[in-house]
Amino acid sequence: MPQKQLSFSLQDRRILTLLRRAKKPLSAYTLLDQLRPEGVRSPPTVYRALDRLLACGVVHRLESLNAFMACAYHADDGAKGHLSAFAICATCGRAWEIHDPTLARTIKKIGKKFFTQPDQEVIEISGLCASCEKKQKNCEDTP
Repeated sequence: MPQKQLSFSLQDRRILTLLRRAKKPLSAYTLLDQLRPEGVRSPPTVYRALDRLLACGVVHRLESLNAFMACAYHADDGAKGHLSAFAICATCGRAWEIHDPTLARTIKKIGKKFFTQPDQEVIEISGLCASCEKKQKNCEDTP
């Protein structure tokens, strides 16, 4: 059965667009700064929109960064509930969403051992991305 199209407010759509265009996860205050020219002045306005987008499953919160990014695997169709796994570069801050059904099954199985109903499944792996590693090596090679 096809998912019904979600109805987002103008504010929700603005924030989702900013997150989709971003090269890395954005904090709520970074979003607020980007929305100020459009008249948004209040942090609660941004947080309420983020809460709605999170509830719909179209945005993820990266716990370690206290930042948000658009879901790479769902459009505005209301699909949600998949495992949130991310690879995050500790140097440049870029993040990639990982979609691995085997990992998802394993994490769900582990969660069920401890909880009757796990409510949040987020995995974050941090390290140095290939681009930052290359830049770092170039700096080390320069006399």
